[in-house]
Amino acid sequence: MAVERLIERILRLYPADCHPSSAEPWSSPNGFSGAGLWRVTAPRGELCLRQWPARHPTPKRLEFIQAVLWHVVQEGFSLVPLPLETHHHHGYVWHNGHLWELTPWLPGEANYRRQPTRQKLRAAMTALAQFHRAASSFPLAEPGPLRSPGIAERTARLEHLLTGGLDQLHAAVADEDWPEAAGLARRLLPLARQVGPKLLPNLQAAGRLRVALQPCLRDIWHPHVLFEDDAVSGIVDFGAMRSDNVATDVARLLGSLAGDASEDWHFGLTAYQGVRPLSDDEMALVRAFDSSTVLLGGLQWLEWIYLDGHEFPCREAVIGRMEEFAKRLARLAQTVG
Repeated sequence: MAVERLIERILRLYPADCHPSSAEPWSSPNGFSGAGLWRVTAPRGELCLRQWPARHPTPKRLEFIQAVLWHVVQEGFSLVPLPLETHHHHGYVWHNGHLWELTPWLPGEANYRRQPTRQKLRAAMTALAQFHRAASSFPLAEPGPLRSPGIAERTARLEHLLTGGLDQLHAAVADEDWPEAAGLARRLLPLARQVGPKLLPNLQAAGRLRVALQPCLRDIWHPHVLFEDDAVSGIVDFGAMRSDNVATDVARLLGSLAGDASEDWHFGLTAYQGVRPLSDDEMALVRAFDSSTVLLGGLQWLEWIYLDGHEFPCREAVIGRMEEFAKRLARLAQTVG
């Protein structure tokens, strides 16, 4: 079935004002999720049709994500795209091994890296805090205080890397197909061997902290925050959402927006805490999440390339992402103790 006919068939499952007059494929230069996106023009307005990757998320996971989005909107947070309902009042369509989701197309651009300002930094961190505040009342089976699942996973992953995983990765790196990636591997792996043993005790200590858990975005970084002028106009891409402590999102977004600029970190944390204060334990988790992201992020790309055999359509974007991790990891190697 041609893509155009498939899209029309999917959209016919929605109310008449969602039926398209046009549907154009859309791709982000920083998009790595594997989702297919189309910008749809319909009587209801501009819409976004998403084809989720096969096997992720599961229907149960997508229902959780959508339930959280409905909840935060009901709590007064309006910067997320609510899924539209089909004729049968479902928030998604299951077809040919994929989940399909239709939402409004949010205005604005993810342009922080091109046009960074303090006003945007404040707006982004304030919007994240407002999302967290709205999501905090979402009912979870185990809201805590509990140990952070994300820190536990990172600790286990680092332990694996330090007991043979780095050796396995080193042996798999080859120059032939992708020399730029191999060159970055030769920068990242020695730094990981230097930083990993020093960082592990910090992660283990952070993993013993018991904190409140709630729905968190877990993949909130600069391409997922839209701006009109200096105001946030929307937050997009919720495929990684699950229960954890808010520190995971604070570290993820600030690490993306501020990098290693300590003044920007202080400014961003101040903006966030103007809405949702962080406890001492949560601040410790922010540091643990950020440092472990710096250490493990580039290694994850190497694993995808050399161990899992993933193919990436835009190699330049992948190399740019790995370069960021390599630069931050070199700085971390100078400071971690």
